[in-house]
Amino acid sequence: MKLYYAQGACSLAPHIALREVGIDFKLVRFDTGNHLLEGGGKLEDVNSKGYVPVLELDNAERLTEVSAVLQYIADQAPQSGLAPPLGSFERYRLQEWLNYLATEVHKSFWAFFHPGCESEKPNQRERLVNRFDWVEKRLGDKPFLMGEAFTVADAYLVTLLNWLRPAGFDIAQWPRLKAYRTRLRERPSVRAALDAEGLLKH
Repeated sequence: MKLYYAQGACSLAPHIALREVGIDFKLVRFDTGNHLLEGGGKLEDVNSKGYVPVLELDNAERLTEVSAVLQYIADQAPQSGLAPPLGSFERYRLQEWLNYLATEVHKSFWAFFHPGCESEKPNQRERLVNRFDWVEKRLGDKPFLMGEAFTVADAYLVTLLNWLRPAGFDIAQWPRLKAYRTRLRERPSVRAALDAEGLLKH
């Protein structure tokens, strides 16, 4: 199994999930500077959409889109508890979180990391503040988004929280999310993924 990733990008979420379940996998880095894959080649050769993550299975099938990749990884190790059982109501709650994070939070960061989007930033800044206000309230005093168990939704959220500072936000305005991020960054799977991507200070 291979995970095509870019440093600190949304591909960090499935990277965390793979380490959480203990599946053997190989990392293939996409360099956003020279737009080439590690070892040469174009990202479009493995994903015609032109972005990460791409999860390549041993049978050469490839899966894209964070939410789909996360659920696939979780279902390879049901005992991990990374996703509630298929068909359960809680599974739909997980999908609700994944879709919210993807469409209401993730995409709103686009303007902060891509040139030519200056005019969009004020609206997206307000949108992100409102969205994180809501997530902060929903998290409340729970250790994880779904309650007592770490799920792939947490792998996604901690990835998005890591983008706040580079985008010019102060996470201190969301004290529960700040404490949550600090706690999750100490989780072995999260630390290992951050370290492998060169995102930890030593």
